[in-house]
Amino acid sequence: MPDSNTESLMLSRLEDLKDTARKLSIEILFADLSDPEIPAQSGSCKVRGEDLIVVDKRLSTQRQIEILLNIFQQFDWDDVYVASWIRERLENPKLTGFPT
Repeated sequence: MPDSNTESLMLSRLEDLKDTARKLSIEILFADLSDPEIPAQSGSCKVRGEDLIVVDKRLSTQRQIEILLNIFQQFDWDDVYVASWIRERLENPKLTGFPT
C-alpha cells in the first residue's frame, strides 16, 4: 500500500494531467466501468467531434496516470506548456516504466 507522501504525489500528478487536458479542450470523465451488461474499459474517443477520455475511477491513482500518459502520446503537445515531468514521460515513454 502506498504511503501518504506517495499517494499525495500521485494525486498531484493526476491534477497536473487534468490541467494539461483542459489546455487542449480534452474532457476527462472518471466513471465506474464495472457494469457487466456493458463491458467497457478506460480509453479515448470522440463524442460530437470533441476528444473525450474515459478513465475507470476504480483503478489506482497510479494506473489512472499511466492510462492518461499513454493516451496523451496520441496528441500534439509541442505548442502547449505541460509540467516537466509530463513532457519527460511523453518524450521518453520507455524510460518511465509505464506500458506503452
